[in-house]
Amino acid sequence: MADELPLWFPPDSSDDSSYSSILFFFQNLIKYAELQDMGTSNRRRYTEHQREVGHETLMADYFDKHPKYNDDIFRHRFRMSKRLFLKIESGMEENDSWFQEALDARGRKGVTPLQKVTSAIKQLATGNTPDENDEYLHMAERTSRECLEYFYDTVCKIYAPEFLRRPTSDDMALLYEAHEEKSPSRYVR
Repeated sequence: MADELPLWFPPDSSDDSSYSSILFFFQNLIKYAELQDMGTSNRRRYTEHQREVGHETLMADYFDKHPKYNDDIFRHRFRMSKRLFLKIESGMEENDSWFQEALDARGRKGVTPLQKVTSAIKQLATGNTPDENDEYLHMAERTSRECLEYFYDTVCKIYAPEFLRRPTSDDMALLYEAHEEKSPSRYVR
């Protein structure tokens, strides 16, 4: 780095005012900073994702009065019924403020709770990667990853006491009974 200017050059001996010394110092500081900054910026790049379009598309495809895709296609794509999906979505919104609709840092409408839950469930149901949600839900990869993380935490908080516990003897009896109803002849000799 011998080519770079030192941070401080003393002013000419003919000019001894403190103002010119300070000015000269800052001029050199700016030149030094320009040499250090090779065109990269520490500022984040903003990409317009058109979140409203993503929400409108999602509504038109699955949740409007006359959706583009019927309930069978919904079940196939999300691996659950629409009723269960909406129950989970409302539970997320009630129990975690992150899933509530809010404004983003620029004061614009953020990603809707429906988009967030859709992102998380699509990732779980189909193995989609977070970056695949940009095209359909108009959501950044980072937001999509956060959706999955918050979804995990909130599901555990809401449903762990009832569903993520060891089965009781009554639960086991119900499971065996349901299994026998589905395939009674398979295990009978």
